[in-house]
Amino acid sequence: RDDPTGKQVVEKHSRRTRTDNQLSNTILDAPVTSERRWEATFLQQVSILTERTFKQSRKIMLSKVNIFQTIALTIICLLVWLQIPFSEVNINDRVGNIFFGSVFWAFNAMIGSVSSFPLDLVMLSKERQSRSYRLLSYYLSKQIAELPLIIFNPILYTIPVYWATNLLPDFGRFVAYSIVILLTTLTSQSFGYLFGATVLNVHKSISVSLVFILASMLLGGFYIKHLPFGLTWLKYLSFVKYSYSLLLQIQFDSPKAQFRCARPGELPAGELSICDTGDAPLTSISGISIIDSEGLNDLPWYANLIILLGFCIVARVLAYYSLRRNSRRSKE
Repeated sequence: RDDPTGKQVVEKHSRRTRTDNQLSNTILDAPVTSERRWEATFLQQVSILTERTFKQSRKIMLSKVNIFQTIALTIICLLVWLQIPFSEVNINDRVGNIFFGSVFWAFNAMIGSVSSFPLDLVMLSKERQSRSYRLLSYYLSKQIAELPLIIFNPILYTIPVYWATNLLPDFGRFVAYSIVILLTTLTSQSFGYLFGATVLNVHKSISVSLVFILASMLLGGFYIKHLPFGLTWLKYLSFVKYSYSLLLQIQFDSPKAQFRCARPGELPAGELSICDTGDAPLTSISGISIIDSEGLNDLPWYANLIILLGFCIVARVLAYYSLRRNSRRSKE
């Protein structure tokens, strides 16, 4: 009733008599008598929006194509990394398996979430103008509804790949490994939300997120172990660095993580064995020495976990305030 554009549309398309139109204008000009700002309570808004968002997102995030992609990728990884031996020769294969399992789901989650807010913007503006719900209700419902959906495929991948590729055979370590994979996925999704809510343009936000995730992968510690002088601090800006460090600590910082030294002829020509220390050659390699060689033992596991969780929470809070600011601008 308060929207002048709405009054013009009613007057333009109405075929009533003049008297009826006068009555209609009287009704349109009447003051709003509702004492409540919103037509439903906060909990009702969150409940209804969560149900709607779940139904909408489920068709995309758990589509047949996405399920097929996950199953196909799982089969390929099982064929490539099936039963990796605990030997010096296969250490790089084991590390590569761990890094890939982390960054793939981070990449997948970010690209999937970055277009979420830009595509919802028109609907969000219309429904909020009609006082249907608060912005916070919409935002929280999106987090709640998409949580079980975003973690389904990583779980479907991690369970068979962990045991079939012969990662550390310890159930407690498996649970910890899975939690870090899921937390990495959620953190990446948080940054996707942030870029989408800030840019509010699908193509531009995808470009920004691609640059960010690729830079995070490069600085994660797998591709580059020694940054140029003066740029070492850059690695601490990469959430992949904390995720990768945590996964290596889970897998290698254990008495069970012992790797047989390479036998003569197993290593490529010219490559020296880690076990060749001079006077007293080693018979096995400890997991902690591998973490040290990767340069990812600078922080304890709990510090890596807290920082990764902090990235996840801070990015989601910033995404909300960015969406709030841009939604106000769209009204203007």
